[in-house]
Amino acid sequence: MEYRIARTLSPGSSKPNREVDRLEKLISDKTDKLMSIAEKKRAKGKLQSAEVLYLRILTLDPSHKAAFDRLRDINKKQLHLKMKQKVALSQRYRKNSIRKKNQQTEDEGYIYSRQAILQAENRAKDVASYIGELEKHITKYPNDTELKVMLMNVRVVQARAAFRASEYDKSLHHLTAAEELLSNDAKLLKKLSEARKEFGKELYLKGLRRVRSEPVNAIELWRIALKFDPDDKRTQLRIDTFENR
Repeated sequence: MEYRIARTLSPGSSKPNREVDRLEKLISDKTDKLMSIAEKKRAKGKLQSAEVLYLRILTLDPSHKAAFDRLRDINKKQLHLKMKQKVALSQRYRKNSIRKKNQQTEDEGYIYSRQAILQAENRAKDVASYIGELEKHITKYPNDTELKVMLMNVRVVQARAAFRASEYDKSLHHLTAAEELLSNDAKLLKKLSEARKEFGKELYLKGLRRVRSEPVNAIELWRIALKFDPDDKRTQLRIDTFENR
């Protein structure tokens, strides 16, 4: 990142270009090697080991689409399995329960709510319905931490997909919607804040790469970056510098 910034600020210097090329090749070689190992792990059903490797790849290269897609598939399978286990457990508990009638009604409502989520999750193309069922369940059962984490992950994945398509308002909507519903969970809010900062950083760097050829577009990207991360003083300073010229 530092060499890319240096290359933008000093386009006549050969060293930043040389170092960027060298490091990009190292990253590419490393991610290719990790991807090969991860794919073998996944093929053998060792999903947890493969997941760790895909995360390492994304740490080296956040734009690595294949690793991102694999990680999303693994998460989806894991969440689906957990949901089925939870529904089965809830059903067994209800059958054996000798609680009072009002408590039984509450248990049944909880089970049916989770079943509705499972059914929506099975309709892979209908992501909006899936999110809607998750939100409805969390509103009714605000202490269900597992599903709150699930909702956060789904929203962040959708935000990333919209961000990649340059649909920044849509990306931001997914994050703010999650923040509103999870406003009483400091731990999850922190993770959402980290996602905001990551998106803001990417837009900041994208603006730097365009600042000489398309300064107006660069400033616009920085303004959007501030929507994701309003406290980023570095981005605000860039905007102020260019506006005061």
